[in-house]
Amino acid sequence: MIDIPKNATAGNFTILPVNYTAVVDDILQAYDFIAITERMDESLVVLKLLLNLTMKEILYIAPARSQGSYSNGPAATRPCVYIMPSFLSPEMNDYLQSDDWKRRIVGDELLYMAAYKSLDRTIDALGRDRVQRILSQFKKAQAYVQAQCQGQIRSMCDENGNVVRNKTCYIWGEGCDYQCLNSLTLPSEFLDDE
Repeated sequence: MIDIPKNATAGNFTILPVNYTAVVDDILQAYDFIAITERMDESLVVLKLLLNLTMKEILYIAPARSQGSYSNGPAATRPCVYIMPSFLSPEMNDYLQSDDWKRRIVGDELLYMAAYKSLDRTIDALGRDRVQRILSQFKKAQAYVQAQCQGQIRSMCDENGNVVRNKTCYIWGEGCDYQCLNSLTLPSEFLDDE
């Protein structure tokens, strides 16, 4: 349990002592699988194996909308706005190294480490060599669909900040790759061999 002084406050809220280990245990018990963003491709391969999905069902196109590009959010009638590239000022970096910040994120850190270890245990249970082999196959299939779909995906905003009327997205700027991915037939070298 984190040592928080009795009646500590954050803004208008009183902070109560929290047993983060119990909270993390509850979360892990409530979810059958938690993906790790920094290990997304590996997480998708594990999910594929756990749910018996096809390779095509886990493929995606890296989004064009990112920092240093444009987005107009949920409303097609709104103008496109430039998304600033992220950066850390010296002051921000100092704060992220501070004890205050470390106290604030202790629960997040515990959950992240527990999910990270859980992913490793799941990979071991599925067979590390098997997961690595399918991950390698997945990365080749990813490169293939990236090349095949290049130029076919239109998000909400173009590279100049103009609203795109003929977009290929499910909603807002999300799922813009579905039409291209659904129309592709993967070569046999990328098909599952399980």
